[in-house]
Amino acid sequence: MRLLWTPNSSASALHAAEAIYLYHAKLTDRRITESLGNYANAIGKWIDVQAPYDANRVWYRLIGLAATIDSNRELATAVVRKVLLRDNEENAVQQLAGLITDIEAAYTQLFPKFNDQVPLRARPLQEHWLGFGSGLLAHLGRLTQKNLLVDEAKVILMQPVLGGSGVAHLEQNLVRIEAVLTNPLVELPEVVRLGWLLSQLHLDQAQFSDSLGSNLLARLAPLAMLPPILAAAEVMELSKCDESIAELAIEHWHIPVPREKDIHADIVPLMMDWWETYLQTRPNWHTAMLAFAKMLQIQ
Repeated sequence: MRLLWTPNSSASALHAAEAIYLYHAKLTDRRITESLGNYANAIGKWIDVQAPYDANRVWYRLIGLAATIDSNRELATAVVRKVLLRDNEENAVQQLAGLITDIEAAYTQLFPKFNDQVPLRARPLQEHWLGFGSGLLAHLGRLTQKNLLVDEAKVILMQPVLGGSGVAHLEQNLVRIEAVLTNPLVELPEVVRLGWLLSQLHLDQAQFSDSLGSNLLARLAPLAMLPPILAAAEVMELSKCDESIAELAIEHWHIPVPREKDIHADIVPLMMDWWETYLQTRPNWHTAMLAFAKMLQIQ
């Protein structure tokens, strides 16, 4: 898999805004709140008004699109039309474009050397990927399906604000990941997190997502790809594939789980049972994901 490593200050600014608004207690750099708090809250409140029942999806799509669209007006237009599904709402487009411009300006003032410093911060992860990435993905392909992996992907580098974080954006064929200098958790190296993010990118293809639907796929993909990447990491002697490590990953990688389910009592035991069954029966990955969704009772 060919990776294109790219810093993106706009996506990074919005990543910071999302962290401030949704994960404030997990922030590791308080300067972020002091400098960007008002701008982040303004975007968050705008999203809450526009999409009160689906705000997380709007944040997700906004940041993914920001990594590929340079013009703030075009970005705002894409969010209003493609995400909120509204046409001819010039006022909403102008509001969002202005909010994005404001937080970008504040972010540039806070991190004036972002484009120079973040690539330097990413070097340890890039070096680890050169050493382990190919082997990690090769084992992942053997455990699942070789055509599960994309041939090329963008890695959008973020200024760390959560002490390590990453999200896969399937529609844009990219992942965003914070460029931390060291592994926040010895048990879960960042190279494994990156492999987990990249492993999700092809799941929106019909051969894997048919009958799932975009909403179910978004909820299922991060959990479904956790056991295979941990199993591949275990082969590479980078981590282990057991319940304790899976619980650690869900918590520290901010993997969303159904609210009504308990991670320790429900999610992880079911996930590991599903993985063991998969290894014994080896159905195609689409069938395996459908079975996983049924076990978790999510729609």
